[in-house]
Amino acid sequence: MKKIKTEKTLLVAALALGLTISASAQSGPSSPQGAPAQGPDGGLVGNSYTEFSLGYDKQNSTPGLLHDYNFIYNESVVKDAAFGIDGNFSYDYLTGGALGYHDYRNELLLGATAYAVESWGRPFITADAGWVTQQTADLTSNAFAYSLTSGIEFPVIKDLFLTPFVSYDGEPRLRDHEPSIATLTNFQWEYGVKATYRITREWSASLTAELDQHSSKDLGLRAGLTYHF
Repeated sequence: MKKIKTEKTLLVAALALGLTISASAQSGPSSPQGAPAQGPDGGLVGNSYTEFSLGYDKQNSTPGLLHDYNFIYNESVVKDAAFGIDGNFSYDYLTGGALGYHDYRNELLLGATAYAVESWGRPFITADAGWVTQQTADLTSNAFAYSLTSGIEFPVIKDLFLTPFVSYDGEPRLRDHEPSIATLTNFQWEYGVKATYRITREWSASLTAELDQHSSKDLGLRAGLTYHF
């Protein structure tokens, strides 16, 4: 329990630090003659890439551990000096089991990210919508799904970007399964921070830590590998 509380404290501190740095940076110098700054371009927001990540979610419920596999395709559609828009596709596979029951969820989402370009970083908002299928034993249900995410991506040091974010995920018509021991939540707020390091021109690696609204003991960790094109 003490270890989990320590991890939560560190995550909240990182989020607070990131938001503080971003807010204070807004008062920094502007580009010559008042022209909008192009901003840092080595992160993920405003760039075209594919990303695969593997995550582990520790839950204060049953199942106590979820495995999460995620694929993202992101395409820069509009890229201006002051703002931009990305289009994205994502596939997520979430699975967990307990007491002889196994639950898994497949989710496909399409969406867009709108962002502003500042000299200190890129604040953004992402809206996604799609379809989710959940199965426990021989019970299957399908539903509309959506996700809203807001955050700020900014450089910490050369080639290292930090992205504090908050997201809300929902599947409003997804039928809960019985028994409840193997049921995944239908609505969830998540708070996290993602660190992305640009290894080469084409490759970067990331590490994400997340908390959710349901319990102070819930913690998710995700490692990802990204190819830029």
